[in-house]
Amino acid sequence: MSQRPRNSLKSTLTRYLPKTNGLERIRLQLSARDALAPLVGMALITGALAGGVTVLFRFAMEWPTTFFLSVPQNYESLTPLWRFALPVIGSLLIGIIYLLLSPKRYDVGVVHVLDRLYNHQGNMPVQNALLQFFAGAIALISGHSVGREGPAVHLGAASGSWLARTLRLPNNSARSLLGCGVAAAIAASFNTPLAGMVFAMEVVMLEYSVAGFLPVMLAAVTGSAITQVTFGREPDFNVPAIQLNSLAELPILFFCALAIGVLAALFILAHRTLTRQNTRSPLLRFLVVGLVTGTLGIWVPEILGGGYDTLQMAMLGELGVTTLAVIVAAKLVATALGSGLGIPGGVIGPSLILGACLGGIAGGLANTWLGENTASPGFYAMVGMAAMMAAMLNAPLAALLAILELTYNPNVLFPGMMMIVVATLISRQLFSTQGIYLETLRALNKAGTPTWRQRMLSGVGVASQMDRRFVVAQQEVNLEQAKIFIAQHPQWILIDLPDGKAPELLRAVDLATFLQSCEKGESEDQLLEQEQEREGTTTQIDLLKIPGERKQMAELNWRATMLEAQQELKNTGADALYISRHQSGPLDNRIAGIILPLQIDNFYRK
Repeated sequence: MSQRPRNSLKSTLTRYLPKTNGLERIRLQLSARDALAPLVGMALITGALAGGVTVLFRFAMEWPTTFFLSVPQNYESLTPLWRFALPVIGSLLIGIIYLLLSPKRYDVGVVHVLDRLYNHQGNMPVQNALLQFFAGAIALISGHSVGREGPAVHLGAASGSWLARTLRLPNNSARSLLGCGVAAAIAASFNTPLAGMVFAMEVVMLEYSVAGFLPVMLAAVTGSAITQVTFGREPDFNVPAIQLNSLAELPILFFCALAIGVLAALFILAHRTLTRQNTRSPLLRFLVVGLVTGTLGIWVPEILGGGYDTLQMAMLGELGVTTLAVIVAAKLVATALGSGLGIPGGVIGPSLILGACLGGIAGGLANTWLGENTASPGFYAMVGMAAMMAAMLNAPLAALLAILELTYNPNVLFPGMMMIVVATLISRQLFSTQGIYLETLRALNKAGTPTWRQRMLSGVGVASQMDRRFVVAQQEVNLEQAKIFIAQHPQWILIDLPDGKAPELLRAVDLATFLQSCEKGESEDQLLEQEQEREGTTTQIDLLKIPGERKQMAELNWRATMLEAQQELKNTGADALYISRHQSGPLDNRIAGIILPLQIDNFYRK
């Protein structure tokens, strides 16, 4: 097999895949960093899958509650006995499910998504997603103080990963589809496409580019459209378009943001400490959570379940200061304990409730001290939601846009921005926290945020960067074969060694120089072998013996990213990598190209 020099990806398609179908061509296109058109098409499919599974999860967690709740989320209507028993029963069921599985299947939620994205090229196991779906639904049905958004993010990301794995797409595009799934899931969960897009870019992908935004944007729109078709176009929260009455209230909002920043940091630190206990028996951990949540639910039933009815009342200013304070204390304990000890739910919803209640407290105190000329406590609750979500998740822009889309009230932007800045600064600078997800990764001793170099290398596949100017040759070739190889103008000679040994790489110019010396009679006799054959005498050249630099090689699958290539070179100590398109067959039919360390270094300078 031979490969001539080619500079464009289009010419690669005709040479590398001359007899393959359209999907194979799309795969190679997707390995490039700027493969916008095919990636947008895949994003549309991912958005539909993620939106569909998010809607299905919502049905799974809401429909069973219709048998014992007259109104969705209204756990206050239950008797005290059932408010205690329900979380305990749910904990036992989830614990039994976990005991039936391997510990490696326990990882769920947004932290699991980040771990698989940063450390496993976005490859998410289906078994973990199934556990997230059923265990997360049980947790929410049984009234645990967790949110539905964390499971939705996991399921959306798993949808994108499953699509990439099923179609055998390059790993760099698998990472992009994972981000598309996250955006679609958030958009479908809240009906907030803009916030879903920004959350995926700000928290998960850590990327801001046109090629990154457009697929994620389309996926978010698709996910939101599926939710609107299923549940209607009405917003989840109906609140009046109230506004800040006077700039004199800014000091109150400032101090409220200080309190929110402190509470967010304390929540993160408590969650990080509790996460270290996740090596203990899941049944024991979940039973402790169930007992505490059930006990608190007897006196403060507002903390049970997703709590969106409580959030609605807080934004309408229907809860008193004392009630709000009690809810904050109970919600903080139940949510930190539940999420920290591994209950398969999210923290985005609880962060909104905590922020709304703290804001409502500030608004109620302002009304009491300054009179009725101040803004409604409901307005304080809205901006408090944004501040708490931003400080806890380390996602200021996503939080601001989420509140804007949830309330359809542009009046929250100005005070919300101020509070987000203050609360996030307090959490990050005063308490040195990096957001609940990254802190949890650290507590689990898993790698955190990748560097910009790692993100750059993981965004492009080796198939779009590999050198295709090579020929495959046996260790010994005759003069005529060698001349034929050189006539094809390759850059490299890939030496196929016997007994399954890894091939070696020889510069074609070294073989050309040796052939020139043979023609001038300057070659050394020990490098040429005379072999008597039936047809006559031929001259054999041992490519391992002629003068020249040879490189030791290791194998890498064509779906890998440039980051994986860099890691493989480091782990194996090889001098170069040969990119294989198949796992079996003769070497010249398997190899698609070559990656050298210099190509990786030069990639930074492009």
